[in-house]
Amino acid sequence: MTLFEKWSIVVGIAGALATFLAVMVALFGEKIRQLWSSPKLQVRLFEPSVTPNNAGVKGWYYLLQVSNQSRSNPAANVRVLLSKIERKAPDGFWVEEPFSGPVQVMWRWPQFMAQYQTIGPPQIATFACVHQNEKEISLRSYWFPNNMRRSILPGEAVRLSFVAASDVSESDVRSVDISWDGKWTEDREEMKKNLRIVECA
Repeated sequence: MTLFEKWSIVVGIAGALATFLAVMVALFGEKIRQLWSSPKLQVRLFEPSVTPNNAGVKGWYYLLQVSNQSRSNPAANVRVLLSKIERKAPDGFWVEEPFSGPVQVMWRWPQFMAQYQTIGPPQIATFACVHQNEKEISLRSYWFPNNMRRSILPGEAVRLSFVAASDVSESDVRSVDISWDGKWTEDREEMKKNLRIVECA
């Protein structure tokens, strides 16, 4: 085989490979681009805050932080969804409590924040609160279906599951376990002992 023939084979293979790659890019280029450039949402527990409501009654507000690990690709129309509620039965097993959901968790300042957020820098949502002199934890949502319990009572053990969703992506599910002995205090460390909220492994 002459040198010219060898180079002809190499050039032919290279041309065929280039044609194949061009076809692959034409067919799947947009999907590949979306995969590499899509937002990467994450939701996690955030430090609770004690704040008075409009009537001046202090309450503990329990928060979730929504972040975008791909800061150069903002996530549009982001909402935090409560997707599942489970309550611990007397036998120790978790039992799902069906409801017509998921429902959207409120942003931290719903009167000032759009219901659907663009997430570049992190934003905070409020999923529950308990006010001084109240004997239940109230869940925070923009709406509640009729078949959904809106509160958690002292002595109950409840597991809530959340996901942050945008137009093109969503986070992994984040679940938290909640239990409360019914005691309210403004002291942060004491309240952490009274009302326990932990992320599930």
